[in-house]
Amino acid sequence: MSVKKLFFLPTGSCFLDQSAVNRTLPPGKLIEMPVWSFLLETSDGPILIDTGMPDSFVNNPDYYKGTKREGRVVPNMSDGDRIINVLKRVGYRPEDIQALISSHLHLDHAGGNGHFHQAPIFVQKAELDAAIGNHDYAPQECILPDLPYQAIEGDYEVRPGVQILFTPGHSPGHQSVLVKTEKSGYVLLTVDVAYVRSNFDNGVPFLTSDPEMAAKSIQRMQELIQEYRPTTVFFGHDQEQAKSCHTFPDYL
Repeated sequence: MSVKKLFFLPTGSCFLDQSAVNRTLPPGKLIEMPVWSFLLETSDGPILIDTGMPDSFVNNPDYYKGTKREGRVVPNMSDGDRIINVLKRVGYRPEDIQALISSHLHLDHAGGNGHFHQAPIFVQKAELDAAIGNHDYAPQECILPDLPYQAIEGDYEVRPGVQILFTPGHSPGHQSVLVKTEKSGYVLLTVDVAYVRSNFDNGVPFLTSDPEMAAKSIQRMQELIQEYRPTTVFFGHDQEQAKSCHTFPDYL
């Protein structure tokens, strides 16, 4: 099997308090964070990485009004950003997906998981243990208990050219993905190992469940970059990087 194409799929955005992106800044100012899904076209069928935000966010910027997240998290999602509609534009239905990789189960990465009942959902056991039944992972769409999860522990090769890397810290079971495509060679999807490049390059602290583990995961990714020399290193929510990102129908 080989990865023929890697598509970057925008799935809306989310406004987040700046203190979550840079812990040295005071709270009170929101910044826009792009939200992504990634589609791999392979000789064995399509693989999806992350599913964006939940359908309950559509046209609902006040979703968190009256909660502890009010004023700190504001969804910016239209009907076209629902993962089933994003896939439709690419030419796929949820039942076409052969495997789903969930980097972690936060609201901006696992919101559409409930649309996938057939393909295995690769997720770290540590993430499942932390998330299922935990209301801090709300909304409920991100932590549905009866999906076809395939719990893994540590690094895992999903298919040749698709390597999951265990990178805890931002969440207890966060994972990144190293992809090797026919066109571009190695591409490293760090996801939320670092929200933005300054977290990764300069050690700017950001929202993590375990800052020490997060720092170790960043160091591991930096060492992996030296080993594999990926043509692209992609950060989960870097708005500046997103401006120059080639999205569908372009591919890596």
